[in-house]
Amino acid sequence: MTRATKPKLPPAKDWRNRNIADWNTTTFTEFLRDRHTELYGIAYVPGRGGWRMEQGVIKRMVGEHGTWVVRRFIDGCFRDYVPKPEYPGLNFTFMYTYMRDRVLPKVLAEVRREGMRGQAVVCVPSAEEIADWL
Repeated sequence: MTRATKPKLPPAKDWRNRNIADWNTTTFTEFLRDRHTELYGIAYVPGRGGWRMEQGVIKRMVGEHGTWVVRRFIDGCFRDYVPKPEYPGLNFTFMYTYMRDRVLPKVLAEVRREGMRGQAVVCVPSAEEIADWL
């Protein structure tokens, strides 16, 4: 009996080449580091609880909402955040603690709308079905 083997995934830290469905806490951490440096020009620093706490919060949020929602949440936080001299950067702990109430509902509504749109497309009859009815 031949056993089908799963294709080997890119390394967890390689967020650019990994399918979003396969992202894990390590992938999100690398994504945060790279995007932060790209946007703000400074190194990413985890929240007050350090890496362990920050990765725990990421894991919890992925478990609750899934990788697509967490990625969109992070993108929304980066988009909304305005750096200040005393707070020139952003970390996931800050996003989750102070920006979640404002950004997450928008993301969830957007995902829900896209899901409804996808269902509407599935329910649209084809030209052949319409012709058969006539």
